[in-house]
Amino acid sequence: MLVTVNALPLAVGVLLSCSTALGGISVYGRLTLGMAWALTQLVVLVAGTWWYENRAASSLEPASGTTPAARSAGGAW
Repeated sequence: MLVTVNALPLAVGVLLSCSTALGGISVYGRLTLGMAWALTQLVVLVAGTWWYENRAASSLEPASGTTPAARSAGGAW
């Protein structure tokens, strides 16, 4: 499943970059299929990064090296 999720956008991107006729199909006004795909990929990248950063920042547990017990057990940095 994960391979399909990662391989499908790559395959579509390669197909659109290799075929100028396919990438140049008008979707809406001057917006072409290639530009629509690029914008979609950009939105997915930004949304995924935002989601990941929010999940990482919302962790209630401190990082393992930041607790007093971990600092005294690990010695000096």
